[in-house]
Amino acid sequence: MKVRGATAGDLAAVASCADLAFGVPRTPHNRVELALQIQQGLIQVMCDAARVLGYVSFSPNRDHLYVEAIAVLPELHGHGIGSRLLAFAEQVARRLGLRSVRLFTNGEIAGNLIFYRRRGYHETGRCREANFSRVFYSKDIAPRPYDSPTSHQPVRRLALVDG
Repeated sequence: MKVRGATAGDLAAVASCADLAFGVPRTPHNRVELALQIQQGLIQVMCDAARVLGYVSFSPNRDHLYVEAIAVLPELHGHGIGSRLLAFAEQVARRLGLRSVRLFTNGEIAGNLIFYRRRGYHETGRCREANFSRVFYSKDIAPRPYDSPTSHQPVRRLALVDG
């Protein structure tokens, strides 16, 4: 299994993975957003030989990498795919010379809260919006000395392949 940049041909598999992982079908608007993120190089997928097993979407900001979503096919939860995708995002943050990785998750899913805490994330806030409980997390990422910071160029320009 390896992580690679999503392509236009992955759109249906990424949308299906999101539908199954989040339990909510993607709307046409959500599919357009996914297509734009793929086009911009902001979605990375983990695949086996035949299918997309999960994906991570993220975007670089001035001083942090914002992880928008991590989704893994439900039958593969607990197999380390989410951990590898999150570690990949952290690696990208380091390559870009960013100071932290930030995200939010559903506060009503205890497994999500445990997942991020076990990986060194600390809670930075909570809020409730339209019956959705958000818990915000951050993890400081110290660039390693041998990683050379790049300008904040789009992620797609990096050779983002996990071999």
